[in-house]
Amino acid sequence: MSSNGNNILIYKDRLEGIYKDLNKKYSHEFNLSVSNGYTVTSRSAEVENIEYHEDMALNITVYNDFKKGNASTNNLSSENIIKTIEKAENISQNTQADNCQGLPESNFTEKQWDNLGIYYPKDLEVENVIEMTKDCEAEAFKADKRISNSEGSTFSFSKNSHMILNTNGAYGAYNSTDYSLSCIALAEENKLMERDYWYSSSRDFKKLEEGSSIGKKAAERVLSRLGARTLKTQVCPVLFSPEMSASIISNFLSAINGSAIYKKSSFLLDKINEKIFPDFVNICEEPLLVNGPATRPYDSEGVLTENKNIIDNGILKTYLLDTYSSRKLKMDCTGNGVLTNITMNSSEPLVSDIISTLKNGIYITDMMGSGANTLTGDYSRGAFGYLVENGEIQYPVTEITVASNLSQMFQNIVALGDDIDLRNRIRTGSLLIDNITIGGTN
Repeated sequence: MSSNGNNILIYKDRLEGIYKDLNKKYSHEFNLSVSNGYTVTSRSAEVENIEYHEDMALNITVYNDFKKGNASTNNLSSENIIKTIEKAENISQNTQADNCQGLPESNFTEKQWDNLGIYYPKDLEVENVIEMTKDCEAEAFKADKRISNSEGSTFSFSKNSHMILNTNGAYGAYNSTDYSLSCIALAEENKLMERDYWYSSSRDFKKLEEGSSIGKKAAERVLSRLGARTLKTQVCPVLFSPEMSASIISNFLSAINGSAIYKKSSFLLDKINEKIFPDFVNICEEPLLVNGPATRPYDSEGVLTENKNIIDNGILKTYLLDTYSSRKLKMDCTGNGVLTNITMNSSEPLVSDIISTLKNGIYITDMMGSGANTLTGDYSRGAFGYLVENGEIQYPVTEITVASNLSQMFQNIVALGDDIDLRNRIRTGSLLIDNITIGGTN
């Protein structure tokens, strides 16, 4: 374990020592996270900001005859931990009993986890990081004289340790690292300005995209937005970029979350073993994916995570349940106190250069707002994109709205591209979806 990990083990001994003197009629859960790292931002070829962080957070949950109390602290002295425990216990005495509350009874972590493929600590000289950010931004400015300004290039690093302990015998700990490099560019033409960005993120510094490539892509993206026009309202095929496709799949995952299901606030209520997507679509969870952005061996309650088929040949196979929602629904817990890596795939070959297959339609690369109704499935979001004719982009389009219903959108998926975005916890390529209403000018 790292120095973070050693700290975690020190606090494990401290928490276990404190618990020996606690009131045994209560059940306790301790969730500890420790993180340290830094962020460097360069703008206009100068260092704009260097920030270091060192954070600790201990969250304590108490169950008292099916009543729940919660308190947290970042002061990990024995005295303060005891005060925080007492606070959580007092809160539990004043909450309403719910017989679905309580610690997991089985299938929980009982060890320290190593070699998950998400921990790659690296000693980096800040001077080298500064040069990296300056070079990244400089590449954006080199691209075109219309790149008039930037919001800088930012590098971030974080080394993290996580631990869970509870009085049912659960214990788990693991380490992770995060690296990211980004660039935000601004371009101006005819007194109109546009903004766009690109970034790379990885658990392993060696797998970050080169700064020069990030700067160039940021420039290409913002330049492509210049000269945007409006469109008349129409119904047409729409190609969603991988980033926008991930947001659509995120709406699906929210609709099958246990909380939405037991509250009966989902359009996918009572849809297990029903066809939700076309036959070729498969969606699975891979919690132990090497270098995965959401890889973890157990969820927020200590329940072991596991591979699962969520959509199998278009058919919904499971809801995503934590301990509480599984008890409410009288179903097995799926270890989804949190969501890990989600992979969307196809039983048919993934499509290369998928935009060339779009005869006439819209390519959406940016959406605004959160206009997805989980209860009804109605979908409406402001968007920016490009008019496509005969498989080629014609010009950018703005002030448009994407409108449909999620159920129809899922069923109307025509193809999945091979341009899979590995930075997102939802791994998917571009989605081509038929019969979408694009709201524009009348």
